[in-house]
Amino acid sequence: MRTLIAVLVVLAATGAPAQVPSHQTDRPPRAEARVVARVNGVALTQARLDAALGALIPFESFHRNVSPAKLAELRRQALDTIVEEELEYQEGVRLHVVAGDAAIDKEVAALQQRFATRTAFDAALARSDATMSDLRRELRRKLVAGGALRREVTAKCQVTRSDAETFFRSNPDRFVVPEQLHLYTVTVAVEPSASSAEWNTARQRAEAVRDRIDAGEPFRPMATDMGFLHRGALTDEFERAIRNLPVGVPSEIVQSLYGFHIVEVVETKPQGRKAFADVAADLQRDLTSQRCDSMKTSWLRALRARAVVVVATADL
Repeated sequence: MRTLIAVLVVLAATGAPAQVPSHQTDRPPRAEARVVARVNGVALTQARLDAALGALIPFESFHRNVSPAKLAELRRQALDTIVEEELEYQEGVRLHVVAGDAAIDKEVAALQQRFATRTAFDAALARSDATMSDLRRELRRKLVAGGALRREVTAKCQVTRSDAETFFRSNPDRFVVPEQLHLYTVTVAVEPSASSAEWNTARQRAEAVRDRIDAGEPFRPMATDMGFLHRGALTDEFERAIRNLPVGVPSEIVQSLYGFHIVEVVETKPQGRKAFADVAADLQRDLTSQRCDSMKTSWLRALRARAVVVVATADL
């Protein structure tokens, strides 16, 4: 179903040339007709499994840099994919979801636009060992299955703003903003692999900067503004240096893996709590995504539990 579409999308993204995938050339003649599974009596063929596997692994590397164990794992994933796609499609048929020609035409046009030219699209279609009729059939199946998903899952899993606010009020610890520190730093960088002599030279340069500060030269014009950073987000060396450092007082020299530093805290913002208005949109979206994913998993599990799925032994 959507496996052929996914393969075309991969080809559009990679700009791959029109040639038969290497894994297809390795198959005996007519192996594409071999049945790898049946879902409620409907046969799923080797060709459909290969298309799903091709969507997981770019054609050029199908047999390269993929271990036999990894290939077997991806094959199982691809088999699960085509079984789930068939279950979704069959449920769409049961629910009388209809995909008209106009909707399919729109899907074809959108897919063609992913390619630089119509010739490139036709070449990719040929490389997928498919015809326009095959593509339209797959798109019809995709739309029918998508209609079932929208009716049974998407329409029911949307989190409202009120739901999001309830979650926000019930989980205050998740929306705490740590204390923030506005830092300026002077860094004398050293490669971690530098010699002892290079490290000693860098330290001398950092000490010279420290002497200029002690002599009264303003720190900030020679420093880099690091902006506001959360306390706890810095390296251990910096955290120790600023732990009790008064605002506006440059630190002593701090050594890290990457050199020597002098740091100044110029402003602090105390720990606070985010306002719901600041997180509402993202929170509503994230909670909806989580709920939809969970409901889709449960829906597919229920479809599979009601179905008769028979997988060929060699494809387990």
